[in-house]
Amino acid sequence: MGLHILKFGFSIALVVLFSFANCWSHEKTSVSNSQPEGQNKAANSNPDYKTKPLQAAVDNAKDKNFFNGTDLSGWKGNDGYWSVNDNAIVGHSDNSITDNEFIWSDVEVKDFYLAVDIKLTPENRNAGIQFRSKPVDAHGHAMGYQADVGHDPVIGNVWGNLYHEHGRGKLDWNDRAVKVLKKDDWNRYEILAVGHRIWTAVNGELCTAIEDVDGELSGKIAFQIHAGEAQTVACRNPTLTHNPKIELAGLNEKELVAKLPKKELPYWSKLIMAIDPGSQGEAWAKPNFDHGKWKTMMVPGHFDTVELPGFDGVVWFRKSIELSVEQAKAAATLHLGQIDDMDVTWVNGTRVGGYENPGHHYTGRNYPVPAGVLKPGKNTIAVRVMDHGAPGGIAGKPEQVFLQLDEERLSLANLWHFAPGANLAELNNYSLVPTLLRPLVRRKDPVPAFTDGFTIDRDQTIVIVGGTNALESGRHGYLETLLAAAHPQHKVRMRNLAWQADTVYQQQRPRNFYAVTKPDYGESDGRTQIESDIVFFWMGQSESLDGPERLDEFTAAYKQHLDQFAKYTKRIVLVTPVPFRNPLQLELDIDKRNATLARYADEIRKLGRQRKLPVVDLFAAIQSSDGPDVSRNGLHLNSAGHWLAARTFASQLGFAKQVSSIKRNKERDSKDSGSLAPESAEMLRAAIGHKNDLWFRYWRPTNWAFLYGNRQQTASSRDHTNPSHRWFPEELQSALPHLEEAELRIQKAAARAVAEKNK
Repeated sequence: MGLHILKFGFSIALVVLFSFANCWSHEKTSVSNSQPEGQNKAANSNPDYKTKPLQAAVDNAKDKNFFNGTDLSGWKGNDGYWSVNDNAIVGHSDNSITDNEFIWSDVEVKDFYLAVDIKLTPENRNAGIQFRSKPVDAHGHAMGYQADVGHDPVIGNVWGNLYHEHGRGKLDWNDRAVKVLKKDDWNRYEILAVGHRIWTAVNGELCTAIEDVDGELSGKIAFQIHAGEAQTVACRNPTLTHNPKIELAGLNEKELVAKLPKKELPYWSKLIMAIDPGSQGEAWAKPNFDHGKWKTMMVPGHFDTVELPGFDGVVWFRKSIELSVEQAKAAATLHLGQIDDMDVTWVNGTRVGGYENPGHHYTGRNYPVPAGVLKPGKNTIAVRVMDHGAPGGIAGKPEQVFLQLDEERLSLANLWHFAPGANLAELNNYSLVPTLLRPLVRRKDPVPAFTDGFTIDRDQTIVIVGGTNALESGRHGYLETLLAAAHPQHKVRMRNLAWQADTVYQQQRPRNFYAVTKPDYGESDGRTQIESDIVFFWMGQSESLDGPERLDEFTAAYKQHLDQFAKYTKRIVLVTPVPFRNPLQLELDIDKRNATLARYADEIRKLGRQRKLPVVDLFAAIQSSDGPDVSRNGLHLNSAGHWLAARTFASQLGFAKQVSSIKRNKERDSKDSGSLAPESAEMLRAAIGHKNDLWFRYWRPTNWAFLYGNRQQTASSRDHTNPSHRWFPEELQSALPHLEEAELRIQKAAARAVAEKNK
């Protein structure tokens, strides 16, 4: 089915917002007071917790400096929120909380075990335990791991789940804690982190288990109360153990390791293993494989500029070297410099390293060779290089390519044998893509046109293409809410591909990000493509600022896009631009500009008639509107404007009757977020907003230079404070299961909305 519009990437960094309320009272000792006036009684640990606690070895004693039980010595936080009461660190506010608030321990942790009893009041609020983290700024931002705490009516349970604050979002998300939670009571929370392996448990129930090779290995611990309504979180009897034994929730090390998810083969490796002849059984990596008939080339160098002009795909390199007995015994590291783009490397048939996803062609390959792999006499090095566009190969400098043997360095910058494997076209024609976004292979024939006006069939994908107003429609979520509520059984998916300042003339993109003028651009980067059944094409406002003299040029460019879309799907909905309104931040004659814009809108209507395509006439609908102000700056719609636009889509595309019961609250308040009634409709919109946030963060958080190019070594945190934090496609692809989960949540919410309407 459908249209391949795109391969794209984005790290998911997911932010969950919860509301808070308070029902807690206590005597408190503030952060600024080092000693309480009276002696606090130590509370017992959770009496219902029966699992065996972690036992300390000789070198893993409890950290006595972590918390003394009486005051906040060694902790830093806002004394308006944090205190000590009854052997508990308490975060509390009687009023709404503007930013996340943290209380930070001075203790640095690497490998550790933390146990703490937590009580959250009210129970349906949100808090968390930061670990291996650091404060980012003074405004409630932290970066690093968070063991989440709380429950939300939309998101659901977060107890026991693992989140990456101010970074990659959800890491391990489930409901395992629900069955053991004690509502409105103390719950025992445990965190075990050893190397890249992390486990959490709640009341003796193992909740999360991950091996996160991209995560922080050290940092500080903090307790959090989340921004939102008033709440209290109490953390009682927190105990910290460094260098712990690996046991938790009644499970030993072997049992805990078995709980870690099995690593998936990277996307490109799946493709390569499927069709590359050298990768079948690792045939061309084996030491006894005869490469004598292969051609040779100088390494380092780009193979497609020297020996294989224009070739993109897999190229194998092999080299044999002779070692003495002493050399074979030496501690060895294989240095290959930079490889463009990906590689897997073997020595004597043993894999010693590799970077199997795009994004590392500026990363030096320095692979330790395990003891016993090298042998006296002939030794063979095999390197499988995958190039997904432009020059490729072992492409560093000659001085970077060598074998280090103790203090001896053997240069490998000379002739290597090479042979091409699977080419890029073969790889791109092979379908291995998560079900959420459908197959890579284009359907033989485009999606047929609407036969009787706009209709939606089951299991279809709608793509929005346009500029800022089209982009922001996804943030408000009104249009998608009405579509989902009108078609609750159809499992409709919407993917917003709009971009600020897009025009029909140009969609300025870094490499591998979708542009309607170049729909196939970037098909070699391994990111998922999406098939579209319906396209909403929403452009024309910015173009009209060029005046009537470019109207013919606009029409020609617009037609080119329609022709391009029609190769994939003939179900195209044209959307006229919204008119300019007061107050306009630009000094323009609004009447004159709207007169010009009316001519552009008329051209879109004319093309709709000529090609028998549905047209949603936002220009006319908003021009005739006598309701609240619908513009936030004269150019772009506000919340009320997007609600009017969504209703116009519903009315003109013929599904307004199905959603007539859905209303917008505070419709005359242009600054209001515009919640929907009934409540089930707002719940549906919240679920859609959550999905759209995931989608946006997956698709377009950064550009090609940071993902694949010369800025890879630049920090990618929001304020560039973490020099080690970098985004790569393998991390971005991890968002797909969360998107799939979000889609299921939308379907359930749509069903609830319809059920409520039919009561």
